[in-house]
Amino acid sequence: MNLDFFLNLVYGVGSLWWLPVPIWVIYFFWCRFLDYPADLEKHIRSGRIWPYLPKFWKRRKPIRAASLLWFWLGNLSCASSLYYLFSHRFSNKYFSFTLLIIGMVLSIFAQIKIRSLGTKNIIRLQQDRYFQIYTQLANQAISKGDEVSDSELLAKTQWQHQNDLRLADKQGRFMEFLRGEAKL
Repeated sequence: MNLDFFLNLVYGVGSLWWLPVPIWVIYFFWCRFLDYPADLEKHIRSGRIWPYLPKFWKRRKPIRAASLLWFWLGNLSCASSLYYLFSHRFSNKYFSFTLLIIGMVLSIFAQIKIRSLGTKNIIRLQQDRYFQIYTQLANQAISKGDEVSDSELLAKTQWQHQNDLRLADKQGRFMEFLRGEAKL
């Protein structure tokens, strides 16, 4: 493999030093509005019962593929930009290659944080809404003087939570409903 050709290519891509920022912004909004159910699936696998997966998530493969594309475009453009900005200070080509690796690692870390910031809000809103319903049902049972087991209360909460979000999703107002209802 010709290292000079590769480094020249990276230098050419890196000349667009501003490119990582718009890619990161796009990635943030992509995760916030389209790819957040992937994180909700992790909560489901860990045994949580409050996550609701919206109906658009049936088309998860193209969404996940685009998410990975934005992730790696951001990483490669950031590493190339760092190489472009700092490679002229080092005459050793192998040290410059190490600079690329360091840029890639830093970009991966940054994009993991960007994804976390993008998905944290929707996850918190769903969790808050679930516990809001749980508290409301528990208070209703106490005020009526009913003896309700915790498992029955959890089942009623899960059903109401999933049903409310499913209806809002069907009507096309999922996010508005969730933002308006999840206030603790």
